[in-house]
Amino acid sequence: MKKVIGLSFGKKNGNSEIFLKAALMGAEEAGAETEIIRVMDLDVRPCKGCGACLRRPGGNDDPTVFQAGSCPHDDVDWILEKTLLGDEGIIISAPVYHLRSNSYLYVVAEKLNHFFPRKPDMHDRRRVGAAISVGGSGYEGWTSLGLLSIQLFLQHFSVTVDQLQINHCADPGAALTPDNLWAVERCKLMGRNVADALSLPFEDVKYVGEEPALACPVCHCNILYVENGLPAVMCPTCEVHGTVVAADGGLQVEWNPDDVLAPRFSTAGQRHHLKWVLAHRDEELLQLAMPETQERIAQYKAYGTFVRPRSRAVGRKEKE
Repeated sequence: MKKVIGLSFGKKNGNSEIFLKAALMGAEEAGAETEIIRVMDLDVRPCKGCGACLRRPGGNDDPTVFQAGSCPHDDVDWILEKTLLGDEGIIISAPVYHLRSNSYLYVVAEKLNHFFPRKPDMHDRRRVGAAISVGGSGYEGWTSLGLLSIQLFLQHFSVTVDQLQINHCADPGAALTPDNLWAVERCKLMGRNVADALSLPFEDVKYVGEEPALACPVCHCNILYVENGLPAVMCPTCEVHGTVVAADGGLQVEWNPDDVLAPRFSTAGQRHHLKWVLAHRDEELLQLAMPETQERIAQYKAYGTFVRPRSRAVGRKEKE
């Protein structure tokens, strides 16, 4: 039976979670089983770069050769196992805190890398995904990075079939006020869209959400990056390049069709990235081994007066 997992990055019964529940209700109406992972209920900590998740094979000290390990510090590996390694549909809902999604989403997304060897075809992106971003204001672009934030996670392993930015929804319960009932119904439609896509041959899965002006044809967000000057632009998430051209009395973007087929997080895109990193690493290792470089490293390691706040225990003791 088809299944849809809801990944909630908001607080318990918050507005973003309410909209996610509406989407899952819609998925159930379309015959899918559903379940919810509430990330705030779990132990989620930022990556400290300790390297525990990248184990070296016995006797091999080459840092480019590793086996997929696990993060021993929190529950993020469990979240990723549930969302990356299966074939279920995924709907992610996250609140916007400061133009972008909250830090819980970023913490989970930043711990993806060591999962890639566990599923070699992950970047074929043959999964069905959808996104709900919820902001309290939303006027004049105050939630402009919400959907893009979610896409930075989704694009690693799925193809987006629907997404929605909901604004003016700040106070607890506001999702269910008369002004926002349209969004509840729209999220139910999203859930049905995801469930319906799970019944299709993957080649027939299409994006069915609203398409903003000048949107990237892969993530369907309309944030453009001017890399080397106009008229050249690029999607900062998918690395799909395009050219701004005049058409029908206005402007539009002609997107590079090869990039559309092989965006940043595709199998081809990831192989190109790894090849580039390894090609430049040899030069870096030679420079790191230079005595003058090692002297600078030692100098900077020794520098600095670091300060910390007094512990709460000390503060309480002083008050007593």
